[in-house]
Amino acid sequence: MTPLIFLIIGIIALYLGSGYVVESAKNIAKKLRISHVLIGLTIISIGTSIPEIMTNLFAGLKVRLGIEASGIAVGTNIGSDITQITFILGFTALFGTMYATKKLLRRDFPMILFSIIAVFVVGITGFKVSFIEGVILLLIYLIYLYYISKDEKFAGKIIYGLDHKNKNGERGFFKDVLLMALGIAILIFASDFVVTSALKLSEIWGVAQSFIGVMIIGVGTGLPELSTAIRAIFKKAGGISIGTLIGSNITDPMLSLPIGAMAAGSIGLNFDKNLLFFDIPFWFIVSIIALLLFRRSMKIGKGDRKEGLVLIGLYVLFVFLKLKFFLR
Repeated sequence: MTPLIFLIIGIIALYLGSGYVVESAKNIAKKLRISHVLIGLTIISIGTSIPEIMTNLFAGLKVRLGIEASGIAVGTNIGSDITQITFILGFTALFGTMYATKKLLRRDFPMILFSIIAVFVVGITGFKVSFIEGVILLLIYLIYLYYISKDEKFAGKIIYGLDHKNKNGERGFFKDVLLMALGIAILIFASDFVVTSALKLSEIWGVAQSFIGVMIIGVGTGLPELSTAIRAIFKKAGGISIGTLIGSNITDPMLSLPIGAMAAGSIGLNFDKNLLFFDIPFWFIVSIIALLLFRRSMKIGKGDRKEGLVLIGLYVLFVFLKLKFFLR
């Protein structure tokens, strides 16, 4: 059971490392005077997705070296996103209220659905994500980032924030940058640790890599989003919570997965058919359900705990179906 212990240690290290990245990113964004939702959609969603990004990067590099690790890369992304949009969103809603803006529902939630469809289309054409397809997905993500940054006047806010910071002599900016660098260093080592341990565990247990990715690593790499969402709720910053969860569900398929595919080079990442015909459709359906719950009253949370329980129930259903029909 040594690989399992190493896997758990690696996931804990991912959690701790991402904590440094996220907290320092939040502090930097605060000093630059950027809104909570925008912080969540961009800086924090990318920061909390670093475990998935690094896991995909190292899995892709192993594939390039001839070690099959595609299931770990693809499964981790899908598992993390399903966990976030069901269990983490639902669990966070039990503790506080997350308010959605019309812009968020009109612009960013549809981007989640587009991302899921894009991954499905890429996966079903040859049952793999090629280097070129990874580049295309990444370019779409960069266009999305450019669009929201322009829509939210992101550059102007950063310039104003830096100018305001300098005039007021705020300290700690350099310290936050160093902490972020430390967190990234931890994540680099932990990601390689997690991928290697997961591959060994897959062999020992005799189960598909994608199952390990979805059910174990995907849940583990979702811990930064869970901790960030809960902390934000308790600090009366629900905008960070919803922004982070929505942003991560865009970042993982459109940034993490493409990085893994490009790291794999000409080989690309193979797609497990179970992921294509069960996990991705399930992810799409629960995302629509989450969107509808928000559309009812433009919020989800304490006022009606049934919404959170519905999402948690969907996650329990997902776990049950995976264990019953796809554990092999």
